[in-house]
Amino acid sequence: MIGNGLDDVAFAGARQTDTASREIEVVYLDSDATERERTHEVLADHSAEITVTSVATTDAALEAAASTAVSCLVLDPAGLDDIPDPLVSNDRYPVVLYTDATATDSAATVFDDAETVVKKQGNEQVTFLAEKVVSVVSASVDRTESALRDALSGIESRAEADEIAVLLADDGTVHWSSEAVSAFVDGIDDTCRVERFYDAMATALPDTPGGRQQLQRLRGSPTEPVAVRVPGGEHDQYLLRDGYQLPDAAGGLTLVLLRDVTETARRDARSALLDLLVEQAQDGLYTLDERGVIDFCNESFAANLGYEPAELCGEHASTVLAPGELSKGQATVEELLDAPEEASTTVDLTFCRKDGTEREVSINYTLIRDEDGNYNGLIGVARDITERCEREREYQEMMERLNFALEGAELGVWDWNPKTNDVTFDERWTGMLGYSRDELDPHYETWADLVHPDDLARAEQALGELKSGEIDTYQSEFRMRTKDGDWRWIRDIGKVFEWNDDGEAIRAVGIHQDITEERKRQDAIERQRDELVTLDRVNVLVQDLIRALETTATQDEIAETVCDRIVDSELWDLAWIGERTGTNDSLIPQTVAGDDGGCLDAITSDERTESGPAETALRTGTIQTTTVESGSEGASWEAAVGERGFRSIAAIPLVHGDVVHGVLCVCTDQPDAFTTRAVESFAVLGEMIGFAFTAVQNRRLLSHDSVLELTFESRNPDTPLVSVANAYGCRIEAVGSVDIGPNHLLYLSVDGGPADSVSEQLRSHAEILDSRVVRADDDGGILELRVADTIQSLLLDVGARCRTLIVDGGTLSITVEAPLDADSRTIQEALTTCTPDFTLTAKQECEQERSAVAVETDPREHLTDRQQEVLRTAFLTGYYAWPRDTNAEQLAETLGIASPTLHQHLRRAQRNLVAAVFDMQ
Repeated sequence: MIGNGLDDVAFAGARQTDTASREIEVVYLDSDATERERTHEVLADHSAEITVTSVATTDAALEAAASTAVSCLVLDPAGLDDIPDPLVSNDRYPVVLYTDATATDSAATVFDDAETVVKKQGNEQVTFLAEKVVSVVSASVDRTESALRDALSGIESRAEADEIAVLLADDGTVHWSSEAVSAFVDGIDDTCRVERFYDAMATALPDTPGGRQQLQRLRGSPTEPVAVRVPGGEHDQYLLRDGYQLPDAAGGLTLVLLRDVTETARRDARSALLDLLVEQAQDGLYTLDERGVIDFCNESFAANLGYEPAELCGEHASTVLAPGELSKGQATVEELLDAPEEASTTVDLTFCRKDGTEREVSINYTLIRDEDGNYNGLIGVARDITERCEREREYQEMMERLNFALEGAELGVWDWNPKTNDVTFDERWTGMLGYSRDELDPHYETWADLVHPDDLARAEQALGELKSGEIDTYQSEFRMRTKDGDWRWIRDIGKVFEWNDDGEAIRAVGIHQDITEERKRQDAIERQRDELVTLDRVNVLVQDLIRALETTATQDEIAETVCDRIVDSELWDLAWIGERTGTNDSLIPQTVAGDDGGCLDAITSDERTESGPAETALRTGTIQTTTVESGSEGASWEAAVGERGFRSIAAIPLVHGDVVHGVLCVCTDQPDAFTTRAVESFAVLGEMIGFAFTAVQNRRLLSHDSVLELTFESRNPDTPLVSVANAYGCRIEAVGSVDIGPNHLLYLSVDGGPADSVSEQLRSHAEILDSRVVRADDDGGILELRVADTIQSLLLDVGARCRTLIVDGGTLSITVEAPLDADSRTIQEALTTCTPDFTLTAKQECEQERSAVAVETDPREHLTDRQQEVLRTAFLTGYYAWPRDTNAEQLAETLGIASPTLHQHLRRAQRNLVAAVFDMQ
């Protein structure tokens, strides 16, 4: 049994029994310095194996003894105070007294603890002292070896087959073992000699927190019982370590006994485990005999039902089963009896607790049979699943609510493994794009292929940040292609829920939400906001232009001011005003501001065969807007887009009344730049420019000495005046008109025909709102017609005025005065509002007839517009004739005012005229 013989013992250098070869460390304590020096030299010179450390005090001696491996202490107690017991009373080294003192002169304990006493008597005695030291040290070593041999013999005699004894130094060095440690401990390489016990155990124990803790207990508690588990191939090895500290006489070593308790540990573990499973298992355990009576149950089973085990043993199973559950349990036993190949089965039953409450319990039944195979009862393992059932119900309800919420919110769910790129899409996810689940491959590339190319990089960057852990929650918005080829805006939100041991994301879950309508609303809001900002700037520009028109004197100045300020606003990059030329509707830009970019060349090209927005606006008198995209197929004027990408164009007719003086064209690179409200603002601007153009023409007409006289004739018998004149063979001539607000009063003289009949027939025409006879003569008279427009009002809109209007011999002849550079076609178009077939029959330049009264002294300047209207109407209706053709009541009715108001206007107008006349004298 003993692996190593006792002759192999090695401890503290004790294998060297030859005194000559043994090193002896001597500590010499003497308070006499002279004697101490002399003795030190003799001892050191006596033998090379003797090393002497001389000290003068007990403290120095204690320090030397603690720091060196002392073989012998030599001291002279004379002259020393109390000598500490630890210095002289220990098993580490012998004590030799070298002194002239006697026991009565010093503490008796020092002499009792000393091995021998040598008297101080010269150098010869010092030599004797050296020999005594060698002798005493050798004897001490022999006693240590003998004690150690006796101890090892005892260990050898009691060693068992499953036990090994090991002698260890303080640093864990193996000095002896009853057999090879490497052969006894499974986890140590048996080809290596074990030098240090704890290092060898470190290789045998697992490099885990538990293994390191076991090694620490072995090192830190060398004499306490410690159990360790050494991992093995098929089975682990269990060792029990006991330690014993040997006395100093035996070398101060530690005896370690290692016992292999693997089988015992396994047996005890199985037994303890069974007891633990039965008594302390959370699952309830019970047995029933063949009658269904409980003959055993553990604490868990009873406690779960509110009983003590003793209360249930001997009771029938029906005691703890809810009504109707016994038959269900019996049916389960019958199924097992009918199927002998089935070892066990599980059934869920409802149990009734002692307090009357019910618990859901899952029972695993295993039948017990006797030696003959007959049914002898059963073993039941009961697990309370009440909370699980409740959680399942809550989970089911939660899932129903979640599905309802997801369905109500139209949210699709995806489940992605970022490591494998496998993705699961639910039906709402796929259905959102018009697909079924079977039509889409469950992989990352499926999603990537459906995302709009312009949005993919941004979405993938966000997913990469989620995958790497840079962000906790991923959110992105992008477009995805549907099965029909449309694009839908999707809001995608996700989060990583699982990482592997390498820190890699292996599961992320998220939702898809179709936000197409939301994006449309957002885009609409943004467009409205931008539109409001633009509209505000447009309105400011329009108001600024309207104010600027008040100070412009010519049409050229008006056009330049409008175009320059439109371009300076930086809202548009091109503005130009075109006017009609020739007899067709073609436009020639007269004033241009901004970046042309070839736009005008394309618009004014002679090769164009179709009408652009400007020509359409001129022809219809309505604003035309369009947006042209580069590369689109269409009219040749779309070449104006060039490389700009987009070109938005608005053509605004410059209108006054029914007359279109020209067209203002505004261009920009922005698509759909002209909204409805912006167009409304431009419509106001177009009317104001048209009014300004008309005002300029009228001023020019009044200020020039030479005018252009134009004569237009019509023989259309359907014209009311021609029709009446033909019917009665009379001559009709316009003698004046008055603007009375929404309508006009036209006064006609009738010559050679009945005034009453002419008036009545004129009233039958739709163009005549009303007609009455102001004065009737034998062969004519004066008529008052109420009409929507008069020839004079129409001509004023185009900067001309009517000199004469005569109907005679079936011909309506109108003589018009206009500026020398007036466009006769524009004037003719104004006249066609009344009669569509007017022709120009005469055109000449002539001197303009001037009033005898200078403009600056004209008494009419002292009258208000309303006063002039009332006086002119009174004059033309014969109110001032005698006898009066029209009385005050008739005049007031014609003007739509009360008689007192009429008289008030007349008195004030007459007073102003009289005052002006007398002021001029």
